[in-house]
Amino acid sequence: MKILIYGAGVIGSIFAGKLVQNGYDITILARNNRYKEIEKNGIILKSSLNGKIDNVKVKLIDTLVDTDIYDYIIVVVQNQQIDYILPILAKNQSQNIVFVVNNPLGYDKWVNIIGYERVMIGFPSAGGERKDGTINYFIGKGITKLFQSTTFGELNGKRTKRLKELHKIFKKSGFSPSINNKMDWWQKTHIAVVSPVAKALYRYNSNNYELSKSFKTLKNAVLGTRELFSVLKSIDVKITPKKLYFYYLPTILIAKIFQIVMKTKIAEYAMAKHTIVAKEEMEILEKQFMSLNTNKIDLKYYNSI
Repeated sequence: MKILIYGAGVIGSIFAGKLVQNGYDITILARNNRYKEIEKNGIILKSSLNGKIDNVKVKLIDTLVDTDIYDYIIVVVQNQQIDYILPILAKNQSQNIVFVVNNPLGYDKWVNIIGYERVMIGFPSAGGERKDGTINYFIGKGITKLFQSTTFGELNGKRTKRLKELHKIFKKSGFSPSINNKMDWWQKTHIAVVSPVAKALYRYNSNNYELSKSFKTLKNAVLGTRELFSVLKSIDVKITPKKLYFYYLPTILIAKIFQIVMKTKIAEYAMAKHTIVAKEEMEILEKQFMSLNTNKIDLKYYNSI
């Protein structure tokens, strides 16, 4: 089985490195300095939890050729990069293209360009930073799955053979993945959850440890998330996955839990580090989400974060 990871940032590098380590035939598409780093040193992964370093050799390309066929192309780029990539993917004949891309607006554009049957949707529970060619990373599993797990799904919600195979690949590679039958709802909910957290982190220059000291900011982030949930409810989108209804537990309790979480390495590498490199994307995603607020839901707490 041949798999292409399209994008060699933090998430793409984690995906490629871990899948190679578990015996899969992986190629990664990288460009510019990142291409040179991987060509010279491979993918260097350093666990943010125990400091373990793995150096993984991986096949490397900088251009996707139309006739180069893969069993899966896993697209791992930021939201603002996708329009450039879509025509390239459209010309390639690979049949299973998995978009691991933040997107609260739905998939009509992707379907119109790529084709309905070729599109699959995913999202990672992983994060970290790239520093001096090394990926300091964290993969969400165990108790962190209560907040988010690496998730995949089909547009029609069915548990197809290719979806089950993709789930199996990532499970074997240590990602503790899930399958969801409403990925559009899942991704809209994801933005409703991460946007308030990102705003709170930006208030403290993406320093999660400083944020942990501000109960008021975290309380407003919880209340702001509920407001964004109300936006989704107003357009008939249900909170997905259902476990995120924990946001309706007592506000003081949730804010206290977030204070504890923000003091951890998990928050540093899975949340704070990402906000540093994805500021432009977070601004775009916020604007996209706000375009869903057609019923003009009051966002008093969200705007006060």
